[in-house]
Amino acid sequence: MQLRIEEQLDLTPDDRDPHAYLLKLSADSPLEYEPGDWITIKGQNSADLVQQVIHKLKLKPNQSIQLRRFEPCSIEYALTHYLELTLLDPAILNKLVRQHQYQAWSSRADMQLYAQGRDVLDLLNEFPELVELGSDFLNLLSPLAPRYYSIASAPQSHPNQVHVLYKAIQYQRDGRVRQGVTSSWMQQSQLGEKLEADIKPNAHFKLPANPNQPIIMIAAGTGLAPFIGFMQARVEAGAKQNQLFFGETHQATRFLAQASLQAWQQAGQLDLHTVFSRDQAEKQYVQDALLTHDQAWLSLWQQGATIYVCGDKTGLAKGVEQTIKHVWQKAYSWTEDQAQQAWLDAKKQQRIQLDVY
Repeated sequence: MQLRIEEQLDLTPDDRDPHAYLLKLSADSPLEYEPGDWITIKGQNSADLVQQVIHKLKLKPNQSIQLRRFEPCSIEYALTHYLELTLLDPAILNKLVRQHQYQAWSSRADMQLYAQGRDVLDLLNEFPELVELGSDFLNLLSPLAPRYYSIASAPQSHPNQVHVLYKAIQYQRDGRVRQGVTSSWMQQSQLGEKLEADIKPNAHFKLPANPNQPIIMIAAGTGLAPFIGFMQARVEAGAKQNQLFFGETHQATRFLAQASLQAWQQAGQLDLHTVFSRDQAEKQYVQDALLTHDQAWLSLWQQGATIYVCGDKTGLAKGVEQTIKHVWQKAYSWTEDQAQQAWLDAKKQQRIQLDVY
């Protein structure tokens, strides 16, 4: 489906790090989704990256090409709209091994390790002989996949809209600036433009049916997204026992959705705990806040609360899991094995729900 860009707010205008945005997309009729669901958005590759690949392969932008699963088009159009460039799919390396007798990778694990953090231009730079494949090289590439984003709104509050909280990914590697394909494209989009999108249900990240059941939300950065939707729905339902632990880098420049969170806090609808990692000499993270305020969330947990975690699966999720199990061990005089089993049981019972990436 196509959704129109209604509004785009830069939530971090004064920050030097890649900016975070709240993108509001609208439809002509009510959208069907639940808080916690995802939206997929189809982006397009940057013109600069496309031109670099064309130049490296010594191709002509207007040259026609027929790719599998796509209509005939120009090479420039195919690289812009159809083919994955910013991520290097290990399947490409496998094709080079099987179809072109490359010996650079001896196993699937080697291919995955090589592909991590690299893009298609990196591959062409390291193996310049690939230019001999010409336009046939494009048939080795994977289709450009839509990117998943947690929805940052609730249909109860915005029936004809869906909101996206995202960071415009940008970083340097090997002397080149790298950008997220869809996030950078959304950042540059204009009001009134239409994006190709789709709603995807997330059956394993859902609010309790009973609004009186407490919830504990844990997030860092744009992992806050689903919890904005959670709070909109919970406020509409009159739910009071809502607790959020949120972390970012600097309070002055990266307190995402600050106005909404503090308004809910002041109205007595949200128990808010924030931590900003770089605002003191020793870095502090969400898991440190969980440890400092362990009695606050442990009390809700003992009242039957559901814990939700959204964000990075390595740093945030692992740190939160370790902290929660540590607090349990201390509070209940459990062994490490008992705390581990309690964690697994809570996940099975959906009292702990994760949306990590």
